[in-house]
Amino acid sequence: MYIRNTTIAVIFRVLFIIVCGAGLLLTLLETGVSLNVILGDFALIVSVLALIYFAYLIIARPDYDRGALRGAVTIYMLVVFAIYYFTYFDAPAGSLPQLSLAKYLLYFAAPLMAFADYLLFCRKGDFTSHSPLFWVIIPILFNLAVFLVNKFVALPVGIVYFNLFGMGLVVTLLVFLGASYLLFVVDNLLAGRRE
Repeated sequence: MYIRNTTIAVIFRVLFIIVCGAGLLLTLLETGVSLNVILGDFALIVSVLALIYFAYLIIARPDYDRGALRGAVTIYMLVVFAIYYFTYFDAPAGSLPQLSLAKYLLYFAAPLMAFADYLLFCRKGDFTSHSPLFWVIIPILFNLAVFLVNKFVALPVGIVYFNLFGMGLVVTLLVFLGASYLLFVVDNLLAGRRE
């Protein structure tokens, strides 16, 4: 589905900025702003990137979203949703965790809205076979920043790397790349390509 009505898209994207921005603000009010907090949660970096990208879409109103950036924001938000869904809700029935409003907004509402925006307002078929390689740059840069901070900044506790459920950095990046190529394939299917 591709809705070409820019007014509806702008309204939806403003709502996304409100939800994502509120989630970020509430999270930072709960935890404080420090190097440990910012680099300790991949979702914070992803949410800031998504806010910037959606603000660009509202202000610039491009004729269509650039495939590489759109795909990057979409896959990052989907990965954040998946990580926190399996972290918090992969529990036996009746033992659901009590999460703060900030966590619901940042880890669940904003990623689902970003994916809905992709489904509804993004022209499909613009990703190339090299796009997923571009999308993996942010997780690599994130881990590089964590490495440099852990190595050269005296912190009481080391910052955790972007590492899915203890799988290790290399396996995590390969899983991320696999998920990215899955989005690429789904995008092509939604565009009607059968290559």
